[in-house]
Amino acid sequence: MDENITDKINETNKQEENHDHEYDGIKELNNPSPMWVILLFLVTIGFSGIYAVKYFGYPNNGMDQVSEYKSSIEVQKLKMSQTADSKAGSLPEPAMIAEGGKLYKEKGCIACHGQKGEGNAIGPNLCDNFWINGCKNEEIILIISEGKPEKGMTPFKSTLTASQIKQLTVYIKKSLSKSKPENGKAAQGIECK
Repeated sequence: MDENITDKINETNKQEENHDHEYDGIKELNNPSPMWVILLFLVTIGFSGIYAVKYFGYPNNGMDQVSEYKSSIEVQKLKMSQTADSKAGSLPEPAMIAEGGKLYKEKGCIACHGQKGEGNAIGPNLCDNFWINGCKNEEIILIISEGKPEKGMTPFKSTLTASQIKQLTVYIKKSLSKSKPENGKAAQGIECK
C-alpha cells in the first residue's frame, strides 16, 4: 500500500512539475489558481468596466461626475433666477420703488450719484432726462449688473440678485428720473424721450 501512495504522490508531483525551471534549488511548479478565484477576478474586471463608464463616462455621455456637477449647478441657477423673478414680478410698483430706494442707500449708490440722484464729481445725474448708457430699462439693468469700470461704475451682478437690480432700476426710472433736485449735475449723454 505504501507504494501506491508513493506512486500517487510522485504522479502529482510530476503534474505540478510541468515546468523545467529551477533556480537556486527552487523548482517552479504549475499550481493553477482555483476556479472560484479566477471567476471572482473576471467579475471584478467586468464590474470595473461598468463602473468606469458610469462614473467617468465615455466622451460626452453626460454621466461623468463633472457633467453631473455642471448640470446640477445650472438647475440651481435656474431655480434661483425663477424665484428671484417671481419675487420681483409679484411686488407692486410702489413696493419695488421702496425696495429700490433702500438698495440705493445700502449699496452705496449715494457715494457716486448723490443723495437724491443729483450726481457729483464721480457719477452722472440720474434725475434729468439725459442718459449716458441708454434709456431703456434693459440698458439700465445691464449697466447696474455689468458696471463700467473705466468710468468708475462698479458691477453689482455679484452682490445683487436679478430682482434687486430690477427694483433698483424701477426706483431710478420712476422716482429719481425727472425729479429735478437742487444743485443737480449738468446733463450728460443723449436725451431720452
